[in-house]
Order: sequence, then structure tokens, then C-alpha cells
Amino acid sequence: MPLITRNIFIDTEFFLKAELDFSSDSIRSFEELCQKSELTHITSTVVVQEVRKKILEYVKEGLKGIENFKKRSGFLRNDEKIADRVFPDVSEEELKAKGYADFDNFLDATNAHIIDMRDVDGNEILDMFFKQKRPFGAAKKQNEFRDAFSLLSIRSILKAGEKIYVISADPDHKAFCNVNEQFVSIDTLSALLDVYYKHIDKRSEFVDAFLDRKKQEIIQDIKVRLESADGFNSSTWEDAELDRFQVVEVGDFEPEIIHLDDVSCRIVFDVEVKFLVEVMGPDTANGHYDREDDVLYTFESVEREEEEEHSFSIELDLTFESDEGEFINDEFNLNIVDLQRGIEFSVEEFPYEDPRM
Repeated sequence: MPLITRNIFIDTEFFLKAELDFSSDSIRSFEELCQKSELTHITSTVVVQEVRKKILEYVKEGLKGIENFKKRSGFLRNDEKIADRVFPDVSEEELKAKGYADFDNFLDATNAHIIDMRDVDGNEILDMFFKQKRPFGAAKKQNEFRDAFSLLSIRSILKAGEKIYVISADPDHKAFCNVNEQFVSIDTLSALLDVYYKHIDKRSEFVDAFLDRKKQEIIQDIKVRLESADGFNSSTWEDAELDRFQVVEVGDFEPEIIHLDDVSCRIVFDVEVKFLVEVMGPDTANGHYDREDDVLYTFESVEREEEEEHSFSIELDLTFESDEGEFINDEFNLNIVDLQRGIEFSVEEFPYEDPRM
């Protein structure tokens, strides 16, 4: 895909899906390109206020969760050493200030052009609403008016024939782009970075050839790392233990270049993996329920085998070595994001049966 424009608008939906993380590799790479004036970040006061509002909401929800946990955890409150680690003394103002500062630093680092609503025609917004033109839709989402004002404010500063990428997976934003030729929909920031690097840098041809040649090796590396990871069974089947698991199939994937310089390249992609999982647990079907003690006694164990699919985010790092104009290096470093947390399976004693069948 050619690079159509260097103008970029990132919708609130992207930031929320990224869990308001402004330190990711994609964000850092985007900041670098904006600082070099390779890309232009254009946003709206609507997005700025929405992100700030969400930061505050997340802070309040998080602190409320900690407070609820504290109320129900007297056994922790009685141990000051543990309590100080689990229940840190941090205020809402501190957390809010940290979230706001991270977002403001992102806006500064990208030299963001923040567009207000002064040139948006309110009559056009109402016409779009009553005629259900996107971003208004049948779903009647709470933020439809905000989306409309945001998108039209961005349109107000575009010159005739000028285009802008809209980073959002929101169906209404995508539909708006489909009927407004100045707006080009693209789901994620990493996908946009991939388009940019493949458009401007011949090294991307080497990367594509490398990935094609190394695909089976990459798949095998993913399989080995997954099968070497810790796993556990998290289901309603009490006391059931994970016996073993193995990778049955690693799905296809579409690598995206999110960083490329003279000596290195970072590639990311998501991949679906199918596992065969074996779990052993108490045989509750043939157990004995003691009504007086309200206890279920089990005497045997049963094994269950099930296939499950899980999605993983992969980071792949390459380094370049040049030999008479040709890039040579057969090494790559692969990382499966958050694999250190282990793989959570969910095998129940009794397989789910759809009552409609």
C-alpha cells in the first residue's frame, strides 16, 4: 500500500484499546517521525478532552477497586509490611497528574496540531444526525455527537484534495471514511507505521524477503517458547490441575514494521495459536454430597482433553549488517509479549453444550 498522506489523526478508540499506554514502541516510533516532520499529527479538542476524561475515570475505578479489596482483606491489613506493598499511599491527584503528564508529553513530542470546533457547522451536524449519516448510526452510541464534531473539525483544516489517515477500528469512523474521500481509514498505528516504512525505505524490501524466508523458523520459535512457558487452568472446576499442553497450530500472521533505522528494525504482529490441553481434576459427577456438612466429597479423578485458541502479540527485532550494498544477517530476536505471566487455560469438567442444539 503506498503512503497516501503524511497527516495522521488518532481517534480516542485507539488510545483506549492501547490502555492509555503512551510509552509503547509504536507510540515512540510515531513521536520520532513527527519530530523529524516525516508525519504530521493532527488531533481535536474533542479527543484531548475525551482522553483526559478517560484517564480520570480509570484512576477513580482503580482506586475504588483497591479500596474494596482493602475492606475485604483484614488478613492483609494486619501485616504492615505486606499492606504497605499492596495498598500504597497514593492519591487520586497524583495518579491523575501522572496520566495527564504522559498524555501531554505525547502531544508535545508529536508536535500535535490541536483543532477546535470554531469552524464546524452545527447545522451540518444536525443534518447528519437526522439523516443518520456516519458517524451517526443505528447503534445510538453515547459519543456519536463528539465523533461528528471531531471529524468535521479535522476536515475544516484540510485543503482541497488533501487527505488524512484516521487511526481507529471504530466501525462508524471507518464508514465515515468510506464516504469521505479526504479521510483514509487504517485500524492501528502499527499498521500505519508499516505503510510508512515500506513506502520510504528500500530496506523494507530486505525485511519482507527476510520474513518470507524465515517464516517457518519464526513459527517454530514461537511454538518452542509457548510450550516452554508456564501454564495453569483457570476455570470453575475446583482443584483441577493442568497436566500438559502442546501447540497444535500456529496461525498465519501479517508482520508490521513499526521502527526502521540504519542498523535495526522492529516488527510486530498478532498470531492465533491452537493448543491441545490436558487437565486432571476431581470427579464431581460421581462424588458424594453431604447435606449436613454442605460438602461434596470426591473419590476419583477424571481427565479432560480440549482444544483452545489463544492470541499472542509478537515482537521481532532484526539487526542490519551491510556487505557491499547487500544487507546480510540471518539472526532475529523474538519476544512473546507478557508470556512471563504464563498461559491461562480454561478447561471445565463438563464440556459446554449449547442448549439450542
